[in-house]
Amino acid sequence: MTRSRLLAWLAAVLIAGSVVAGWIAVGRVASATKRGLSQTEVSLASARDLAADTAESAGELQRLVALIGEGLGKTADALAATRQVSTSVRGLLDVASFIGSVDNLTESLKTAEVTIARVEIDLAEASGAVDEAAPVLEKTVASLQKIPTDLDQSIAAVRSSASRVGQQVWLWRLAVSAGGAALLVMLALIGDVRRAVRTHTGGAQP
Repeated sequence: MTRSRLLAWLAAVLIAGSVVAGWIAVGRVASATKRGLSQTEVSLASARDLAADTAESAGELQRLVALIGEGLGKTADALAATRQVSTSVRGLLDVASFIGSVDNLTESLKTAEVTIARVEIDLAEASGAVDEAAPVLEKTVASLQKIPTDLDQSIAAVRSSASRVGQQVWLWRLAVSAGGAALLVMLALIGDVRRAVRTHTGGAQP
């Protein structure tokens, strides 16, 4: 076997080996990619469930804050009505002030009214804080409720990518095989050209 023929066979073997190695490598890369995408999907699904639970909890908190605000308002109204009743009762007691035993009751009612007034101030401050927090909480809840939908879209995109990886594997392997086949054809053409040259010149190839 001449040196050129030996080199041609060696090149053919290397090309075939490269094609096989490329075929295997493409499969392994695809498998690793699919595993990564699968883990990503699992992580996204866990994050989605957590985001959904958080959004639900935030919604419950929003409803609770609304109930607290409503309760504070009703409590303030009840206290105001109570204070008005106490004031009316004191007015009646003032009419009967000639009875010495009502003096202590009048003072007790005054003290109660002062206490109620202070409580009303505290309730007003608390109600104002709740009213200020409500819009911020509403925006927060709205943002949290969007997160599960966004994550659902991400999960769908990951699944779509995973399905396309399987399709791309065959394209990559086809490209590797076609490249190897093209090189082998080129070697064969080179061999034909060399034989034609030897035949035409009548000389042996050294």
